[in-house]
Amino acid sequence: MRTEAGAADGRVQRGQERRRLLLAATVRVIGRGGVAAVTHRAVAAEAGVPKSVATYHFPAVADLLAAALGDSVDAYAAALAGALPESYDTADLGRYLAAYLDEHGARCAAEFDLYLYAARNPELRPVLGRWHHLLAEIAGRFTSDPVAITAFSAALDGLSLQSLLRDEPLTAAEIQQVVDHVLHRR
Repeated sequence: MRTEAGAADGRVQRGQERRRLLLAATVRVIGRGGVAAVTHRAVAAEAGVPKSVATYHFPAVADLLAAALGDSVDAYAAALAGALPESYDTADLGRYLAAYLDEHGARCAAEFDLYLYAARNPELRPVLGRWHHLLAEIAGRFTSDPVAITAFSAALDGLSLQSLLRDEPLTAAEIQQVVDHVLHRR
């Protein structure tokens, strides 16, 4: 027999899992049709749940988009932290970024749409602040020059966008060359 606390824990866990499912579905919907394609109905269908589940967890589409942006930033930070060795160099960083951009192109496109959505919605800029803080931490391993750190952030955003527009994926060497250049590590 389950206790009330056990039942509550199960409901909380199911609720968290449904939120994760909905956020992943949101990114896939954006990847195919942009931010404008996001509706409760489209996300619920993509997630394979009733529309009421989407509206329960995210009452407004804006809530869904804000949560998807935050989740994407946090997921990327966790993936980066887990993939890079403790004492990585710019070659390691280039290899990781090239592989990530090549493997997750649709997700990257969706994240750029969310990035632009946040640019038009000032209340979401703190989430983008977390992204730029992450990039500053990475650059800070190699330099203390604030201009170089800003250039690194801009370069990675630009390289990510270029990777979506090119027929051939960016190589680790191309990424490393740009990173070394902006961080004055030539």
